[in-house]
Amino acid sequence: ELKTTLSDLATDIDAQFDGTVTLVLDANFPFFDGFPLLPHLSHDDGRKVDIAFYYRSKSGYQPKVTKSPIGYFAFEEGPTDCPIVSPTLRWDMAWLQPFWRDLQLDHARTAAALLWFSRDNSVEKVFVEPHLRQTLGASHPKVRFQGCRAARHDDHIHFQI
Repeated sequence: ELKTTLSDLATDIDAQFDGTVTLVLDANFPFFDGFPLLPHLSHDDGRKVDIAFYYRSKSGYQPKVTKSPIGYFAFEEGPTDCPIVSPTLRWDMAWLQPFWRDLQLDHARTAAALLWFSRDNSVEKVFVEPHLRQTLGASHPKVRFQGCRAARHDDHIHFQI
């Protein structure tokens, strides 16, 4: 069911924006059943997946490209109400941010994906940081904040069916 949902999302976003590629980042750690890839707390039951944000450069949309080589840890910085505590899974990796590709979030494609999730009956919830939810106009209750104890979601979109 998750594969079908991903395929439907990719097909619809490509229909809206010709040439769009939707990249899957992680749906489960590949070596041990039931053990999620850190810093994930879930991703262990075949119902959760991360997809990459869609990005643009000065020349336009960049298919199959993420800011970081693995699609994670290149954050779209914004305000947060989360306190700074240790230990935490809300890694900021500030020292690493200057090394990432010079890309901007493709607001139109990313907002379209969040809207698609809101309308799809198989999608239960979607995680993005509150500042992105607001910036991208994702007001549906399915699109929500994952909380301050979980990993950040301003470098990718997490959803579950």
